[in-house]
Amino acid sequence: MLSLELGPEVANLKCDCCGEHIQSVNGYIKKDDWANAIYFASLQRHPAVEAGLTISIGKWWADDAAAIRERRWIYMRVWPSEEGSGFEIRIEEPEESRHIKVKILGKKTTRAKARLLPNLEEYFDVAHFVIDNDPAVLSYLEGKPINIVGRVCNHA
Repeated sequence: MLSLELGPEVANLKCDCCGEHIQSVNGYIKKDDWANAIYFASLQRHPAVEAGLTISIGKWWADDAAAIRERRWIYMRVWPSEEGSGFEIRIEEPEESRHIKVKILGKKTTRAKARLLPNLEEYFDVAHFVIDNDPAVLSYLEGKPINIVGRVCNHA
């Protein structure tokens, strides 16, 4: 069973490629009451509505070097489906993540290697859980104003 703890704030950032305004949120996922995953969601409206999800799964209850080596992260892109019946999710290359240099996330995983992970389904489960349960991510993907309830937003 998964549960979510929202990160404390909405970060206001600029896109590295074009300078457009984007917002970012994060959160923590527990599985059976154990820290299991962390995610960062970049909410950007160019060229269309899409979210970038950086998801790291592993031993999040410990921050020693051994635990960090056991963590692995992948980067996913999420966007509304054309049929309007949900969302599409695609694994992307880790270099596309704003969090490529964050060492504590663990080992970055390429798209090709991610497809071979024995726990790949767990990453998709976490992504779906984030979409359904993080009010900022869900409201953004639905084309609504970003719901910041439970977070602080320091406007630039």
